[in-house]
Amino acid sequence: MPRIPGFIGQPSTSGSLADLWGRPPGEFPDTLWPAGRLAEIKRDRDGWVTVSSHNSTPGESSGVGCVLVVAEHGERALAGTSWIGRELGTAWGAPSESFFDGLSDVDGEANVEFFAQVRHPSGSAVGVVEVSHPFVWFWDAFPVPNGWNYVNEAGHDQELIRFEQRDQSWTVNVRALELRMYLASTGRSAVIQVDHTLMISHSEFDRVDDSYENGWGHFTFCAHYMPALAEHPAVSNIMGQYLITGLATSKTPRFSGLREGEDPVNYIYSIDPETGRQLTHTCDPAELGSYFDKDDSRLHYLTPIYFRRAVLQPYVAEPSRYRVSNSRLECLDIWGVDISFNSVGLVEVYLGDIGKKIPDSEWGHWRSYNVPPEGKMDEGRFRRDFLNQWASSRDVSGDLRRARESVAQVSQEVLGQPLWRPVTGTLKGELGSLVGPLTDDPSALNASLLVLTKAFVDSIDPSPLKPFRIEGEKNVQSLALLKRYLESLGDEEDASEIFRLLQAYRSRGGVAHLANSDSKKAAANLGIATLANLPAFEFVAERLTSALTRIVSLIEEGNHTSSGGATKGDGTSVEARS
Repeated sequence: MPRIPGFIGQPSTSGSLADLWGRPPGEFPDTLWPAGRLAEIKRDRDGWVTVSSHNSTPGESSGVGCVLVVAEHGERALAGTSWIGRELGTAWGAPSESFFDGLSDVDGEANVEFFAQVRHPSGSAVGVVEVSHPFVWFWDAFPVPNGWNYVNEAGHDQELIRFEQRDQSWTVNVRALELRMYLASTGRSAVIQVDHTLMISHSEFDRVDDSYENGWGHFTFCAHYMPALAEHPAVSNIMGQYLITGLATSKTPRFSGLREGEDPVNYIYSIDPETGRQLTHTCDPAELGSYFDKDDSRLHYLTPIYFRRAVLQPYVAEPSRYRVSNSRLECLDIWGVDISFNSVGLVEVYLGDIGKKIPDSEWGHWRSYNVPPEGKMDEGRFRRDFLNQWASSRDVSGDLRRARESVAQVSQEVLGQPLWRPVTGTLKGELGSLVGPLTDDPSALNASLLVLTKAFVDSIDPSPLKPFRIEGEKNVQSLALLKRYLESLGDEEDASEIFRLLQAYRSRGGVAHLANSDSKKAAANLGIATLANLPAFEFVAERLTSALTRIVSLIEEGNHTSSGGATKGDGTSVEARS
């Protein structure tokens, strides 16, 4: 069987603290032993590493911190389990005192340096995420919504830092391989600090204390009964620190672009966590395994390979030649390949399909966007391809297109003419291949929203809405007529609002015109001011779908006359009420 992230062949916890430190003896409840947290603690990290977090619920409280130490001081840093460098990230001083800049300090016998924190200044409603400037400079990174990216050698955006804040909780993650390369280049080690408390309802038991220490970690554990905590008197806590050391290798995501002399038919399918080396394999179907192999000596044909969304850009840019959906990429009737989008937005293609169904002239292009596995496979695709079940996948753009078709059908039946004109020409191809922004560049979001504006605002047909014009009224907009028509059907939720907001964003938000002072206001009104590109697009598309679904219901439930006019519930026509 191939390894399917999130479903088949889960990553081993080998080498984690959960393997090295077993549950201590005692009568305390098993649920107080934090095996899941211990499984996340490893010396050789890949993927992402949490460098700052805080979370508190009635049954759990946890925090993570990170400071840097000179590599030779790693042993000194682990002398105790209490967090070191607690004064870092703050500054103070007076004219008569020495000034402390909060960037470096000496804690015990270890030289410690600031790396990351979430600071809550007085008067600020949200926390301020701060990460070491030398680390950001090292990667020449730039801020994006909820994180930092950098451009790799192939000219493609690569995530470096991502963070999430909710109320009084937060998480800051850094890509592990980039962190380890920075550590190797600076002669530093990262000290990841962990403080995790569990609280449950349970009968009284004797206190249990334990500790674990090796060359890269030092932790203490205690479980005890505290009757003062009436609802959750059974408490456990794990406190300690562990080291992440540098990894001197050029085979990191920063340098994963296609290089001269590199075999273009070999694709990254995994990462060796001990060396950081990208594991690659040919896409030649003849060299791949199947369900009928006698052993697992060959990589399976159906091994999913992952690509940045930007791999689809040249295909989306030519809608007259290529058709792109959430499940398929096709070039006219010449070639096509099944695709999907995983839980973190990466494009999934089976390794064997790359070699069999994508032309060899395209292999180099796909290789330059190839990234290591991350996230979980699309559940619908897993159920279809591996469980032989009828299952759908999340399809925001497809739902929107189908909602548009439903409105056209029902309005044609009731009004004799569809409310929206059929899309034709270039717009038909653009709407048919619309999968949302493919990069984090603002222009990518603008291009997607412009397609939505043309397809759902500019394409409103005023002809079936003429009965809703007021006598003597000239140059009334289609949006105003649509609003009047829906109000006549009893629309109290203003289903047409999203269309007006989209039009305002196009006019004032810089989509089709130069941005002006109203840009931020227009984005805020649309609800996307603080969202990254893809979530922003999906938010707008889902609002449009909901509005179209509401319009279908209003038309089906409303009272209509055979002449095409419409009446209010009291029987008066729109013209009479005007």
